[in-house]
Amino acid sequence: MVSAAIVSDQHILGEAGFVTRQGHMERLLPVIDQVLSGLGMTIQDIDAFAVAIGPGSFTSLRVGIATAKALAHTAGKPLAGVPTLDALAQGLYGTPGLVCPLLTSRAQEVYASFYASVQCCSRPGAGRMKRLSGYLAVDPQRLADRLQGGLRSRVTFTGEGALGCWDVLWEALGDRAVLAEPAQLWPRAALVATMGLDAMEHGLVDTRLAAVRALYVKPPAIRSK
Repeated sequence: MVSAAIVSDQHILGEAGFVTRQGHMERLLPVIDQVLSGLGMTIQDIDAFAVAIGPGSFTSLRVGIATAKALAHTAGKPLAGVPTLDALAQGLYGTPGLVCPLLTSRAQEVYASFYASVQCCSRPGAGRMKRLSGYLAVDPQRLADRLQGGLRSRVTFTGEGALGCWDVLWEALGDRAVLAEPAQLWPRAALVATMGLDAMEHGLVDTRLAAVRALYVKPPAIRSK
């Protein structure tokens, strides 16, 4: 997924993106330029930056984080890193039961974590997804088998990883497993931006550029001849 968004006071001003497996480096800057030019803005108009830090494809993470750091450095503004699984889960805030975003890993595994909705204040609809587990790299069949014996409430799966292993999840869990709507299966830049803004406003993240690093869960595969 290549996407960019601009938000202000939790309102989405503009967003653009598309699904792609390759060519993130060539496509990302044009998408950013599209959002900025559509709003009549430049990088200097941005007060802060946020970027998804994974887990996910090692190459796409490096491209996204390096680009965000370059833009933040050029503009002299802070940068917040937002875990991709957290952003996917936030897109399902208000969903009953558990939410489990899944992202494709290597070696037939998926990245996963579990969340539940938490109301943060009295304003209707204001809340966040509370993470209930660590960030996992697990075989889908093993995940399904563990849930089959201990799951009592329904769980809503989201993310492109859920599409790839849906047959396994459904066979193990039946109607206790729910697949999110198509529009909710991809991490949106607008959610990354709003979550990054909220984290910065509450002092929950280190906004120094050196502090923003990829969340790999498993170390990158490095091969040498």
